[in-house]
Amino acid sequence: MQVDLFTIYVLCGAVLCVASALAFGESLFNERRKGVLRVWALAYLLLFFGTVLVSWRESIPAILGSGLSNLCLFAGYGLMVSGISKIGGRSVAPPALPVVGGALLWLWVGPNLPLPIWHAMASLVIATIQFAGITALLAPSLAPLRSRPLAIAIFAIHGALYMSRVIAMPMLDSQADAAFIQLFALITMGEGVLYAVAAPIALLAMVREEGENRLLAASQTDFLTGLANRRSFTRQVNAATEAGAPAGIMLLCDLDHFKAVNDTYGHQTGDEVLRLFARVAESEMKSAAIIGRLGGEEFAAFIPACDMREGHNMADRLRQRFHQAAAAAKNGPTTVTVSIGVASSMERSYEATMAAADRALYLAKRLGRNRVEQETALAA
Repeated sequence: MQVDLFTIYVLCGAVLCVASALAFGESLFNERRKGVLRVWALAYLLLFFGTVLVSWRESIPAILGSGLSNLCLFAGYGLMVSGISKIGGRSVAPPALPVVGGALLWLWVGPNLPLPIWHAMASLVIATIQFAGITALLAPSLAPLRSRPLAIAIFAIHGALYMSRVIAMPMLDSQADAAFIQLFALITMGEGVLYAVAAPIALLAMVREEGENRLLAASQTDFLTGLANRRSFTRQVNAATEAGAPAGIMLLCDLDHFKAVNDTYGHQTGDEVLRLFARVAESEMKSAAIIGRLGGEEFAAFIPACDMREGHNMADRLRQRFHQAAAAAKNGPTTVTVSIGVASSMERSYEATMAAADRALYLAKRLGRNRVEQETALAA
């Protein structure tokens, strides 16, 4: 069965309309990325209109078929990249004057160019936008998304195909090589249909995956302090202490007389004290440390590949720094302290290590609070 170019244009246009509807529909249920999804919905509509005008190029005025058609395509591709930049945290508005000036120049010059040169110039713009899309997709914030490599591959293939047109078209004669130009157009539009299907799917998958990752992170994070919650802390420490891993040190921390802080100053001040301790703990711990809020005023930190002496010193430094930070606070209690129990994970499970640190913490509380005790002291 032979498929002509116009049939491929129709198929591509239909796919773009569906992609636009899907992006807009998704925006109704995704408040965080509503703007990006609607930008993409508009982008696919512009690509649709550009495709329609190109398919009618020989039947409509040149300024529409060879000028406005390409501007719609350029704008559609550009809006796709703009949306990617937005979710990647690199949103940059293009300078209005060069964009408008370039569009007017294209409307004036484009329709009068020889067909091979027109193809090459338009292809160069499209290829450049695709490579800009790859740059946007390489944003570090998008690295966790499993769908990113697929999106990069789609943009790279599309950009490479149009770059090949940039190289080949100026060397062709519109009369002598008409058959080859027609074949090249069929290949381009065939790939264009695949792009119209794959690119919107990949971008939509990225948005959905980003939302899923945010929900996963929220389920593993203590909403008040931003530290790992108990479940996430337990999972991370179990992974860090699996068979063959070097022993580490567990610090179990409990803010002293915290109930009195809430009763005297109110729960809002109590929340500020908890956030203060979390900030101090993050600043004092090693970068490899796993820190979590277990609940209430109880925190824990696990330092991998650490011995008891280093762990004890780190705990005492944390105790002093927190006391100093609380004393320097402008509002609220200035005498808040913390008691810390220290235990080693050597030849112990997570549960056994936590139990040993809890016993050391109990001793610190019994001996007057605002101190650090380690499990070996229990033998005394």
